[in-house]
Amino acid sequence: MNAHTKVNNHTPGDATEAQGDGSAMQTEKSETALDGAALHQALAIATAEEREDIMRETVRTQLAGILAPTVVDDESNFLENGLTSLTALELTRNLMTLTDVEIPLVAILEYPTPVQLGHYLAEAYAAVNSGDGATA
Repeated sequence: MNAHTKVNNHTPGDATEAQGDGSAMQTEKSETALDGAALHQALAIATAEEREDIMRETVRTQLAGILAPTVVDDESNFLENGLTSLTALELTRNLMTLTDVEIPLVAILEYPTPVQLGHYLAEAYAAVNSGDGATA
């Protein structure tokens, strides 16, 4: 899906150069990587199955950025790959920023792989955006 590819193929080189103490680099990288507009456009035209794929890839992309250089596949367990309470908070915050879906921190434990969390996020996104007032 072209929209899916466009969403997840960011050009991270924009924010990878060292900048002083690194704090400016983190802020610039966060702002670049956390623009949810393209994600929302892709999700708006996606089928339920495509939405789940997009969310799974979004989880993988965000997790890989947090746990770099760890390789993250669809069935990678977050905790077994080194996710800590602090990085779980960062992952949750990033995903909430991108999706505009409220994600309880416990979701990381209840849905501990990109496939499982992506499925949860796709359903939560559909519920929030269905117009019936449902929340995840």
